[in-house]
Amino acid sequence: MKLLKNLPSQNPESITSLIECEPNQVVSMALSNSDHVDISLFTFADGEIVSEESYLGDTFYLLLKGETNISIDGKDVSLKAGDIFAVAAHKGHSIGGGKAFKMLKLTLND
Repeated sequence: MKLLKNLPSQNPESITSLIECEPNQVVSMALSNSDHVDISLFTFADGEIVSEESYLGDTFYLLLKGETNISIDGKDVSLKAGDIFAVAAHKGHSIGGGKAFKMLKLTLND
């Protein structure tokens, strides 16, 4: 495959099994090889947070396992497994700080 990587192509697997949580870490795995679309899996250990980040393109987060908060414009947005949330390009936001969770991030760049 040219544009996708780290994905099962012989037998299906649960997306949450592709990445494992490590104590005291945020672990990421890129699933794409494209300048226009960035697809990544993330797992956050208990208490881990990524503070005030922004991306060049519009981004959506799909929470796969657990619960978390996204802080944007001084407001906390709660997400649980199965929830999806979009953030506009260049918009600062932070993620995490609670219990461990897994999520998929997709950013579309112009």
